[in-house]
Amino acid sequence: MEAAADSVRSESWLPLPKIGRGQKVRVQKLEGHESVCNRLREMGFCELSEVKILNNSGAMLCQVCGTKVCLSRQVADSILVEPSTCC
Repeated sequence: MEAAADSVRSESWLPLPKIGRGQKVRVQKLEGHESVCNRLREMGFCELSEVKILNNSGAMLCQVCGTKVCLSRQVADSILVEPSTCC
């Protein structure tokens, strides 16, 4: 039953590269290799963290936890987000 609830909720989640410049999103899930996910968490991309997209052409420039971070599109694909309801 819990898996069905996750799949319904995850329909609104998008990979980070699908988000346009200037938008704010909230991290919902990290997918991929455990080492990549752990490194993303160390960089501030924890579940429920707010991220602002500063640039989305080529590599992704994001602001998370008050710090600008550049991610390859391949790494950014492992970050699933939904629009932030915050400011």
